[in-house]
Amino acid sequence: MGYDIATNLGRETIILTLTLIAPLIGTALVIGLIIGVFQAVTSIQEQTLTFLPKLLAVFGVFAFSLPWLLEKMSVFTSQLLGNLSSYTY
Repeated sequence: MGYDIATNLGRETIILTLTLIAPLIGTALVIGLIIGVFQAVTSIQEQTLTFLPKLLAVFGVFAFSLPWLLEKMSVFTSQLLGNLSSYTY
């Protein structure tokens, strides 16, 4: 396997990973920001207040986007395995 093939596979893997986790991380970020503003406005400084809403929101987004996530991973895997013979010298 040449350096260009390995570099290309690594780049594609990193891009796919970032694409797949972006909705989950974005949801946690938005929910955390909303709860942070709520805590600042109401002067409630409970640290455990952010955990359950973030957990439920991220789980909901994960359950909603699971078909899309699986489709993206399946396409990448089938392309990777389909081109497996071209990765050798």
